Amino acid sequence: MSEVEEGEEGENTSSLPGPPPNPSSIPSVVRAVGNLDLNSKVDELGFSKKTEPNINAIIEFLNEVEMPLPLSNNLSGDPQAESWLQLLMTLVVREHGHSSLPISSIEKAIGEKMNREGVELEIFLDRLWIMGRLERIYGGAEVQYSPNPSWLESQ
Repeated sequence: MSEVEEGEEGENTSSLPGPPPNPSSIPSVVRAVGNLDLNSKVDELGFSKKTEPNINAIIEFLNEVEMPLPLSNNLSGDPQAESWLQLLMTLVVREHGHSSLPISSIEKAIGEKMNREGVELEIFLDRLWIMGRLERIYGGAEVQYSPNPSWLESQ
């Protein structure tokens, strides 16, 4: 029985790709507990800090923007409305570092541009959620929606 175990072990070690592991080649970082300043490390890496999106400023910006091109994938039923939502979500994610927006902010910013308010907007957002383009987030004062990263990149 010991011969079989040795044979199996020998087969496993010889079939592994690459050189054998060398733990001494991994540098050790010794630091006293509590001495890591995360904010300075994040600044060194160039990450932007999360800022609160100013919906009024976003509305001003969106009013100055020409109507975005409708998305080519027309599964939502309204590619123009979807492109307005995509533009809004891109601003919130990339410029402010937020991952989601509450329905009331979406409605305030682009409800008129999409010709959807209240329940109609919620139904449209739910349709995009079912399609996998948005994620629905529960918690807090109201439901929020977060964009799927691949949807933000789609044209």
